[in-house]
Amino acid sequence: VHVIPNFVDTEAIVPADRATPYRAELGLGDGPVVLYAGNVGFSQSLELVLAAARELPDVTFLVNGNGAARPSLEEAAADIANVRFADYIEPERLSELLATGDVHVVPLRRGLGRVSVPSKTYSIMAAARPVVASIDPGTAVPQILAASGGGIAVDPDDAAAFTAAIRSLVDDPERGRRLGALGRAWVQDNASPGAVGAAYDRLLRSVMRTR
Repeated sequence: VHVIPNFVDTEAIVPADRATPYRAELGLGDGPVVLYAGNVGFSQSLELVLAAARELPDVTFLVNGNGAARPSLEEAAADIANVRFADYIEPERLSELLATGDVHVVPLRRGLGRVSVPSKTYSIMAAARPVVASIDPGTAVPQILAASGGGIAVDPDDAAAFTAAIRSLVDDPERGRRLGALGRAWVQDNASPGAVGAAYDRLLRSVMRTR
């Protein structure tokens, strides 16, 4: 069995300054922003975001996207002043959106890590932003973060561990920048179009040599 990852466009998604026009549009200020961007569904354990927001009142938590779980999530967040919601952004502004977050979160409910690999992980890493993932241990995303050094993986549905991981990066922005740079380097070497194309070429050549 040979595994070749999906690729991420590392030329379209590039590291950028955190002071983005989108941050200004939403009035997020200059403080730290923890970002969840993507489908707001029931398979994502986004109640972890609300739990972390309650513990970190000086941090803005932005949920950027739409989905079936958004109405109930907004209702649950009604009394949490530092949680913000925004709709999907235009695709051509994806790099800007990703740069807006200082820390990105990828939460997935227990048991789903073996059947789902959130592709947003690659995009976040391409933007040189650190990832905090709450996903089943031993599955693809924790393995990617371990191999790259691009973020922190915690057990799924563990609000205390999730919050502690976010706090560790918010309290140490330089560490977050180091992790982000490691993630960017990893996707360039392993999940860029060129790297994936080269992996297919090597695989096909090895198969031809065995015939």
